[in-house]
Amino acid sequence: MKTSIEQHRRSLRQIVASLLTELPATLFGKVLLCSTAFLSILLSFLLRFVLQYRKSVIRKNLTTSFPTKPSREIRKLMSAYYRHMSDLLLEPFLFYLAPERLRKRLANYINPEVLELLYTDRRPVIVFASHYGNWEYLINLPQVTDYPVYSAYSPIKNSLLDSLMIRLRSFLGVKLIPKKGFYRQALSLLRQTAIPNLLVVIADQRPAPGNDKFHISFLDQDTAVQTGGERMAASSHAAVVYVESQKRSRFSYEFTFRLMEHPDRSTPLSITKAYYHFLEKSISRAPSYWLWSHNRWKIPAANAIHAS
Repeated sequence: MKTSIEQHRRSLRQIVASLLTELPATLFGKVLLCSTAFLSILLSFLLRFVLQYRKSVIRKNLTTSFPTKPSREIRKLMSAYYRHMSDLLLEPFLFYLAPERLRKRLANYINPEVLELLYTDRRPVIVFASHYGNWEYLINLPQVTDYPVYSAYSPIKNSLLDSLMIRLRSFLGVKLIPKKGFYRQALSLLRQTAIPNLLVVIADQRPAPGNDKFHISFLDQDTAVQTGGERMAASSHAAVVYVESQKRSRFSYEFTFRLMEHPDRSTPLSITKAYYHFLEKSISRAPSYWLWSHNRWKIPAANAIHAS
């Protein structure tokens, strides 16, 4: 009887100790979420009504991408986009400050076993991400996979701001490669045989000026596309994986990995077309979560090389 009472007391003490340990982190997480939500509301108001940030670009992109939608629905999408963009601007700082338990809620990976199986087969991987949902949360990929994770970054002239952005994007283990010389260094990493590496590429960016342009049909428009990810995949025989981002609630996202094994790598633009097919489906489900303020169609189709 004494032993049983002592066991209950010990169990109770452990529960109380656990609560006292976790309570500060839980309270801090709730305060952090509430304050970030408040700041996002203010930021959304500033961007939409005061600065009218890229209003004409956002309206034009939405109108040309969804030509059958009435103007009233376009206005609703613009309003939702400004709210999402405000969340997006604050989320890197939220993720940096958040306790570990909260981070797991903010970025939930549905099927990390896709990467586990590829790692078991010792295959290098190119993860094709996009400017849909949240791509910044992918900095915690080293927490969910055994792969060394690499990604590109563009250095900022201001040294203090540059140091801050590097810290925000690498504190969970991602190794950053400067944009200049990225292709050669990334390809070298993918070709390593001793340790398979994982490379994250944001593949829906507009091609750089001066390069040969390829274009495909995307969102009802001729769209100039980058082919660097596809060329690296063809040269390294890396597995290609699309990561789908879905916003489930404010500041919280689910990520799903889609293995793109069907495209014929010998056919030009097959991987790129498969990637944009996935992305277009994501955008069609919830259009306001793509980066509409980016002047994506600045390069006219007349200057592009048509894909067959």
